[in-house]
Amino acid sequence: MALVVQASVVVPVTLVPGIAGANHGADAEWSATSDMFAPNDFRAAPYLGNGRIGTMLPPSGGGYHDYGDTARTAYPLQQPRYTGTYLAGFYAQAAPSPQYTQVIAALPAWSGFTVGVTGHQYYADVDPAAVHGYRQTLDYRTATATTQVTWAPDREHRVRLRYDTFVSRSRPDLAVQRLTLTPDFSGDLEVTDLIDTAAARRVSPVTAFADPARKQSVAGVRADGSADTAFVVSAVDTPQRTATAALPGTSGIRYTTPVTESGSYIFTKYVGISSTDYGPDPQAAATTAAESGRAEGYDAEYSTHTAAWDQLWQKGIDTPGRDDYTRWVHAALYSVLASVRAGERWAVQPAGLSSDDYGGMTFWDADTWIFPTLLALYPDLARTIVDFRGAALATARANARGYGLPGALYPWNDGPAQRCASPTVCGLTEEHLHNEIALAQWQYYTATGDRHWLHTRGAPVITAIADYLTARIGPKMPDGKYHYVPAAGADEYVPLSVDNALTNGGVMNTMRIAAHAAGLAGLPVDPRWADIAANMAMPPDIAPGVPAEYLGYAGAPIKQADTVLLSYPFSYAAPGYSPVDTLHYYFDRTDPGGPNMSNAVGAILSAEYDPCRTQYYLDQSVQPYVRGPYSFQSEARGERSGANTIGQAAWIFVTGAAGFLQGLLYAPTGLRWTDASPRLNPMLPNGFPHGMTIRGLSVGASTITVRIAPDTTTLTLTSGDPITFDTPAGPKTVTSTRPLRIPTRSAC
Repeated sequence: MALVVQASVVVPVTLVPGIAGANHGADAEWSATSDMFAPNDFRAAPYLGNGRIGTMLPPSGGGYHDYGDTARTAYPLQQPRYTGTYLAGFYAQAAPSPQYTQVIAALPAWSGFTVGVTGHQYYADVDPAAVHGYRQTLDYRTATATTQVTWAPDREHRVRLRYDTFVSRSRPDLAVQRLTLTPDFSGDLEVTDLIDTAAARRVSPVTAFADPARKQSVAGVRADGSADTAFVVSAVDTPQRTATAALPGTSGIRYTTPVTESGSYIFTKYVGISSTDYGPDPQAAATTAAESGRAEGYDAEYSTHTAAWDQLWQKGIDTPGRDDYTRWVHAALYSVLASVRAGERWAVQPAGLSSDDYGGMTFWDADTWIFPTLLALYPDLARTIVDFRGAALATARANARGYGLPGALYPWNDGPAQRCASPTVCGLTEEHLHNEIALAQWQYYTATGDRHWLHTRGAPVITAIADYLTARIGPKMPDGKYHYVPAAGADEYVPLSVDNALTNGGVMNTMRIAAHAAGLAGLPVDPRWADIAANMAMPPDIAPGVPAEYLGYAGAPIKQADTVLLSYPFSYAAPGYSPVDTLHYYFDRTDPGGPNMSNAVGAILSAEYDPCRTQYYLDQSVQPYVRGPYSFQSEARGERSGANTIGQAAWIFVTGAAGFLQGLLYAPTGLRWTDASPRLNPMLPNGFPHGMTIRGLSVGASTITVRIAPDTTTLTLTSGDPITFDTPAGPKTVTSTRPLRIPTRSAC
């Protein structure tokens, strides 16, 4: 991550963090509710997304709300927070910066149905004094936000409002909102559909108009510094006897309907959203999506949307007896899934598609923290992350050539262009990134066995990175070792160092897998790779079995997991190296106020080397970061994610959610993706006395259910061919007729 500072924010407290409101039973496991109208609490905004479109709804139920200077976004933008809508791949060219070339653009707000009665209006900034009986629910299972409220703008008028909103999972370019009104008076009632361009960021207007005859509103924008355009088109169904009138100079239409007391009136908008990333005529594409949605109707669109989400929820993590973990798992997995879509060309950003925190740029978050979670359950979604790096390979090669080097040089942070903005950041900031990109590529192959993909996509990325690192490291020094000077690891309290342990250890791994991948793909193998793998320098131990973080490290506090990553995900081994002592040494020095990334690795490592501590790290990977009312995760425990931060802590922090899930997937199972076959070494953390179950663990084209009980772990093949696992008792195979049972290690 980059450096962030959080401004102080004073907001109404809606619910105790992690509590799902007034929901009970199964509903509480699958949904969260806010029963306090808190329009200025940016955390009280539901997140809806389908992996292409992401949007935040204000507590009112729709429209655009700016939270002002008291709540600001994370590095690098550090601007007032707002309820934004984002489209994967739609980026503006950044203002001159030495660090990045693109930041994500925000679209006009599409979700606003404004209600009007006798000069009063119900909209995102409605007077809270006029709001009664408020209840807003986010259903993770159906990815639907429902807002119910009684609005009483004066003594003579009360209207019950219900907004049902979803971003279609079955239709990547469609969002839908239905407004149901029940007045307690007779007369005229106005509903305005406005595609609000005030919500747009880093764009210039292309067009904004309305066609009352077609009940259609259109807004188009162009990303700053780019020829890329995006369009938002709304097509509305209204009650009978509704009159229409365009709002001059806008994309709004006012609908006026005569109503009677206690009658029910429904307005439904079907919103198409597209950009030039998805075709040459985004206005036509958005219009087609909106009109076809209207032709199908709400029930049909909602049915296919929920069916698509139901298919995703066939996989997951069950924690019987732990209602808190059940809610946390559902909220975390929802926030990840809402930000990724199979077949898309974009990786997952630290905040997903929920905000423009971190400028919507791609960091190591995608490859190291989000990818392993998706790989275990949804390899088709995980592929978007590794393919993103593959699609940028030509640019990464051009980056390296720009600095006179061979191979591929990926920037630490940039948008989909993946261009180097300057050598200071691209070549000297957190260069461990290249090893994590290479590892993710290799893990995708070892988990899926897709040899064609390795030949055409994965191996070219891995070997190009190895070529770059070979030149970047340079020749052997007089001591017979290769040294990385300068280097940068994951600890953001130390921008540059010599022979960073994580970076150097990762280089060893990259060289080994490059030789292996090249051999399998029929690509040339550079003999220097093996020599570097065997002779890469490591800093001396700072304690028995514990390598110093870098040459000269003296035990200072670190910001986030760094040297411990040698043991996981890199499986580093060397004479005298002690994974458990390294774990203890560095976690004792990790800043608890740092970003929400480290504790999940602590859980995975402790499960293998110090099982009694596993539950502690699992708890710490989620509980301090969950916020009500919707149980999403913040980047930090408090207002800042580290002592040197610039900007506010990110929200919603999809990286942290995925890290928490990664801990639950890999710590109890002991799952590791190895070259020969996946390894399992199950144990049950002591916070789950009733066991836990992972549904839909994917290996190759097969899926299994893993039930971890206190004494025995049972693997059942649910689809595909038999799978052989490397277990403590040797290779064991699960088939469709023979479940596999493995002893469960005790936590303590």
